[in-house]
Amino acid sequence: MRPKKPILLYCADRELLSSIAFALRLHPYDVFAVRSSLEASVLAGDRDSIFLCGVLIHAQQGDLAGRLIHRILECASPMPLLLVDRAGDLAPVRYANMVLYGGKTSMVHILSALQMLCHRKRGSRPRSVA
Repeated sequence: MRPKKPILLYCADRELLSSIAFALRLHPYDVFAVRSSLEASVLAGDRDSIFLCGVLIHAQQGDLAGRLIHRILECASPMPLLLVDRAGDLAPVRYANMVLYGGKTSMVHILSALQMLCHRKRGSRPRSVA
């Protein structure tokens, strides 16, 4: 049996967080799901963090996913980030390694993106396009 890959999952919406965490746990991921952006940023900033990837779900306008992205990038050991912007209003997307837009983003899209991001090395930064 293959070991599960530890990932950090953040979403301010309790129901969406629960359903996505459940679906991800059916695959080779050990999911640590949090609703608090402060808790998520502390976990991501821990130098001994074991997370291979972070998934930020921006479910509703005005949640704190944007601040969380900045907090994680300021950490000493940043991890690859997947931002799922279901609200479609998040500005700092250039800091995420991968962004999925729209309320119709499916679990297939999220799983495919996670598979690619988990192969990246910790500390890899997104490429900027001018």
